[in-house]
Parts: sequence; structure tokens; C-alpha cells
Amino acid sequence: MAGARRTNYAKWRVATLVGVHLLFVVHFVHWKLKGRTLAPLEFNEVLYTIHQGILTAGFLLMALVMVATLVLGRFFCSWGCHILALQDASGWLLDRLRIKRQPIRSRTLIWVPVGVMFYLFIWPQLLQAWHGESAQALEVVAAGSARWSSFTTDDMWRNLPPPSVAVLTFLVCGFIIVYLLGSRGFCFQACPYGALFGIADQFAPGRIVLTKDCSQCGLCTKACSSDILVHRELAVHGMVTNPRCLKDLDCVTACPENAVRYGFRLPPLFRKGHPMGAYGGRFSNTVGEDVFLAVVFLLAMPVYRGLYDAVPFLLAVALSVCTAWALVLGLRLLRKGAVQFRGATLKMDGSLRPRGVVVAAFIVGLSVLFVHSAFVQYHTIVGRTLYRQAAAGTPDMDRIRRAVAHYGTALRVGLFEPVDRRFELASLYRLQGGTSRSSQLLEGILADDPGHAEARFRLGEMKAATGDRSEAMRLWAENLVLGMDRSGTQGRLMLARSAAALAAAREAEGDVDGARQAYATGLTRAPGDGDLLVAAGALAHRTGRTDEAIRYFEDALRNGGPEDMLRNNLGAIHLQQGRPDLALPHLERLTELRPNDARLRYTLGVLHARSGRTRQAEEHLVAAARLSPTDARVQQALASLRTTSRTDRP
Repeated sequence: MAGARRTNYAKWRVATLVGVHLLFVVHFVHWKLKGRTLAPLEFNEVLYTIHQGILTAGFLLMALVMVATLVLGRFFCSWGCHILALQDASGWLLDRLRIKRQPIRSRTLIWVPVGVMFYLFIWPQLLQAWHGESAQALEVVAAGSARWSSFTTDDMWRNLPPPSVAVLTFLVCGFIIVYLLGSRGFCFQACPYGALFGIADQFAPGRIVLTKDCSQCGLCTKACSSDILVHRELAVHGMVTNPRCLKDLDCVTACPENAVRYGFRLPPLFRKGHPMGAYGGRFSNTVGEDVFLAVVFLLAMPVYRGLYDAVPFLLAVALSVCTAWALVLGLRLLRKGAVQFRGATLKMDGSLRPRGVVVAAFIVGLSVLFVHSAFVQYHTIVGRTLYRQAAAGTPDMDRIRRAVAHYGTALRVGLFEPVDRRFELASLYRLQGGTSRSSQLLEGILADDPGHAEARFRLGEMKAATGDRSEAMRLWAENLVLGMDRSGTQGRLMLARSAAALAAAREAEGDVDGARQAYATGLTRAPGDGDLLVAAGALAHRTGRTDEAIRYFEDALRNGGPEDMLRNNLGAIHLQQGRPDLALPHLERLTELRPNDARLRYTLGVLHARSGRTRQAEEHLVAAARLSPTDARVQQALASLRTTSRTDRP
């Protein structure tokens, strides 16, 4: 009945989104209290599963949501996504401020999410297949290892931006993109996950459906935040087929006749004539403007992505989309005699109105900033390329000189001086022999970022090279306290190297206990580091702590240390301690790694002979004789074994 009470789904949806954010807070508090928590349930963790084969919690969430979308339709975006919650909150605030917003309907921008999805998820797989590389096998990686962990982590922020970038993301993906592109601007013009869910939605039987005759009042369309002609689709298809439908259920609430419901029908993909989200001629731009949009977007992406080592990929997509649309508006102000935007007259009779002057000034400022960013990014990218080439091969002084020039220009002209770019410039100066300039840069980095483990380790190396061993040791010891192991950086490796360098320096001064303490501290900061475990084991063996050495070597073996050397060391230690039964497994495995080692074969032959295993002893001694036919010890042992075998026969 028309007067029947209808459910206000908007309130339920708001409550659900608030609940999602409360779970974020609980997740954060758990991490602060326990030090380790569930890995972030972020969709971008899917990339580590696709490209590295690491099964992540984010991948499992994505798989669950995809299965649900294939059946129920595209619900997650509007009922569980924090970015959509941000956009809805921004839209609500803009409405309260009486700032108009409306969706942008572009022929080209609607393909951006699909293109981004292809670039992130499919293109790397195609490249892998092209190069003949096999797909990564799925594996679970435990927290605390040097690799990205699967389900738990002690680094809550491992895949999240720093606070300053998060604020910029909220501003751009919230207020700016909603004002420029409409209520769901990020969802429909930028989000690759939305593109995946949109495709899955076309397979889903769960739809917004028409359950009885409809007067075509259009209130459902007015209530829709996704810019869908709901009343038209219901009239033509009896349901909403548009993949942009996020199942807010606002249209269900708005229908005065209770004719609109959520129900199940034959999925759109299996029907004829469904619109697949077409605007039906309601485009906001001319064809030329849409082409211009696409060109600017493609130019802007490499400019914004990674700018100042701060702009993540999806924020770069949002910035590029917003920049492209702002420049389209600037193009209109240049070419047209009259321009309106969001109900405000910017230009009339060929003259800019006061609001038009403000908008024009903003667009000019944005254009200058964009060109400046492109200039900085160009020098950064070229400098980084030359740096990697110089670091990978034999130092080429001309290449190093050019890299220094590009980095110097980027840092001098840029609005910010990224720490990692300064570190690379310091490395280049060191390769040039400019230790003083390199030290100054490293000290500046540590003043701004005391947790930069690599900068402190390298500075310690330079101090040691100039003879200032006490300062080097101080820096390495300080690194074990202040150095940070940032995910995706060299942090853990530098902590391990700091511990090894400090231990070696202390041992050289005769401070064996200090060296042992350095190794222990290093293994606390870089647990499971194979090289550090081997070095600690070697020190323990040299100082007569054989049981301690065995523990270190066995731990190194479990953590992927050099098996050949570790098996040899463990076998030798057990033999020295009179434990041949413990030595044998290591030495047998060593023969698989060194099949042509005559001395090893001789040792195994003697051990087996002493234990009465004649057949195994003869097998190894025959192999040793073949490998080293002039070795008298081998011939003597083999003859003695055969003599003993004959006398033992009944």
C-alpha cells in the first residue's frame, strides 16, 4: 500500500559504515596493546598474492566479496567501503554548505577504472607469461620473517600511507572528487576494485526489481546517488541492470508505491539489450573534451605517481582525473563566451565574472604546479634510473655525474626533499669519492628521520673507513635501538649488517662478550637473518661455545642460510665432540651437495666402517678412490675394509 511504512535503508547503511570504522579502531587498539595483530584487510594486499604468491588476509576478503557479488550483486561498495563512506560524508557536508555537485558523464573517464584494473592485475601476468616465467605458487608466510606476512603482522601500517598522505587522500578522494565529479566520483572514475565488482555484478541474480505496476514518477531516479535512470531501467527491463548500481536501496525507500524491491532475476549478462551503464546521450562533454580528458589523464599519471615518494598509485589516479577535469574547465573558459559551473556563472559575453576570475586563477595555479611537478618528476626518474645502473654494475663516473646532476636539480627545485632520494644522492657522492658531502647528506637524513636504518649504517661504514672506529661503533649500536624495519625497504637487512659490523669491531678489540651481545641484539631486531646467525655461530665456535654454535647454525639452516657451509660446520662440530651419529645426517646430505668431494667421501667411509656398516663404507670409499686415485689413505682404508669383510665371513 502507498501509505505503508517503509524501511529507511539509509540509516541502516550509515550504521553499517560507522561499524566498519569502529572495527578499524578496535583493530588499531589491539595492535597497540599486543604488538601484533591481524594483517590489514586492505584490497591492495591482493597484489602480493597475485605477484608474489603470498596468501594474504586482504586477498581472502577480496575473494569472499567477489563470491558474494556474483550472487547478491554489488553491495560491498555502498555498505562496507570506507572510501565510499568518505564520499557520502563529503557529499552530505557539501549539501549542508549549499555547494552544488553533480555527476560528470564522460566517454573516456568511465574506462579509467577498467584500465587501472588491467594495469594492476592483468598486465603483470601477461608480462610474466611473455617472459616465460611460471606463476607463483601460493604460500603462507609467517609474521616476523623478512618477507611480507600473510595473516598477522607487527607492522599495522605496512601498506597504509603516512598521516599526511592519508589526509591528502581524504581531501582529494572525498571533497574534491565529489565536488568535481559527483557523489560517487572515485568509485566510477578511478577505483579498480569497483571495476571488478561492476563486472561481477553482471553475473549476479540479485537485483533491484519492479514487483508491480509503476507510475514512472521518477522518485527512485532522484534518490539514486549513482546517476542511474532507475525508473527507465525498471520500465524497460523490470530491474536495474546498470553495473553502477551499488544497492544502496535508497530507491526502494523512495518508491511511494512500494513497487521497487530487492529480488532475484536472470542476471543482466544473460539478457538481451541491457544498457551496461550507457548514459544514453547524456554526456557532460563534447567528444573533443573527452579526448582531451584522456590525454591529460595519461600525461598526469606518471607525473603524480610516486611524486616526492609520497603519492600512492590510487591517489595518483584520483589526482590525475581531477586535474584533467579542471583543465577541461579551463579550456572552456578560454574558448567559450559563456561558461557556467555548478550553477555559478563564470563567464558571460566573453568576460570573466568575479567567480570566473577565482576559478581561472585556481586553474592557472594548478597548471603551474602540474608543470613544476612534471619537471621535478622527470629529473627524479632519470636520476633514479642512472643511480640503479651505477649501483648494479661497475661504477661509471660519467653516469654517476649525470645522476648527481639530475638528483641535485630535483631536490633543489622540488617543494620537498624526499629522504630516500637524498640517501641515493649520498650514495652517488660516496661512489664519486665525495665522502664529506655524502656524510652531510646522511647526517641531514638522520636529523629528519632518526629511524632510517640504512643511512645510519652507511654513515658508520664511512666513519670506519676514515679510521673513526669509535664513532662507527656508536652509530651501529644506535642503529640497533633507533633503526626502523620499514616494510618494503632495506631496514631489516641494515639492522642485521649493523649488528654484524658492531660485533666484528668489538671482537677485534677483544671484547668477545660485547660481540656476543651485539649478535643477540641484532637477532632480536632482525630475527631469522641467515648471515647474522652464521656469524654468531662462527663466533661461538671460535670461543669454545659449541652447543651455542650448533643452535645458531641449525637456526640458520632453518632460515635458508648457506646449506653447504652449514652442513659442513655442523658435521665437523659433531665429529669434534665425538658424536658421529649426529654428524652423519649432515655429511650424507653434504655428499648430495658436493658429489665430487673425495675427502668428504673418505670421511663418510671411515665413519660407516667404524659403525659396522660395511656396504655404505665401501660405497663411499670406492667413490673416494675414483675421485682421488693417488690418495694413499683412501686405498689403505679400502683395503683394510675388504680384508675385514673377508675375515668376518663364516
